[in-house]
Amino acid sequence: MRRPWLRLVLGVLALLLAVVTATLARGTADAASGFRERQADWQRSVVPARAHDPGPALRAGEAILGIRGRSNVQRAYQDYRAGLADVIPGTTYPQARARYEVLQRLARLRSALSASDRASVDVVLGVVLAEGSASAGGQRQKQLQLALAAFDRAARGDPGNAIAKLDLEMLLRATAPRTKSSASASGTPGKKRRQDANPRNPTAAARGEGSGF
Repeated sequence: MRRPWLRLVLGVLALLLAVVTATLARGTADAASGFRERQADWQRSVVPARAHDPGPALRAGEAILGIRGRSNVQRAYQDYRAGLADVIPGTTYPQARARYEVLQRLARLRSALSASDRASVDVVLGVVLAEGSASAGGQRQKQLQLALAAFDRAARGDPGNAIAKLDLEMLLRATAPRTKSSASASGTPGKKRRQDANPRNPTAAARGEGSGF
């Protein structure tokens, strides 16, 4: 006959196991749904609120699903979009700060990702840098060079990433030295003036298109 204390210990252990299992199941479900929702907002360029701390259960769920790194990238981008919306009239500092912060965070996060996901992060880095170059003043050329380097790194790291190649080509064309004939053509009535170098808005394509998270 088993001792009473042994039965009590086994019962407590069984209860703890049930609680842990339920917590992990809930965390996994929440991680999957949160990942899909952030991805949908990213693709629609929805301006979100800042990301919340996911907490241990959600992080465990992301680890089980193998999406922790990509989820961290999503949250970094979410904070970036939220920061761009936080504009103080008469100053661009909040936007500059949001860009600086996302560049730092993405640079740290990319090392923990797979090669294809690192390429996707590099695409986002390039887009953010190119977008911010318009208000960078004397740092405009440097930011454009960094954006080109990010797109080039993405295209080399993942040759199948069509968006990286497209953005690289578009930015190369936009920043190429203008010849006399092209300059005169741009001033011809009826001709559309070339826009500032900015390949596209910082949005993420679907996973099948090469740069989703």
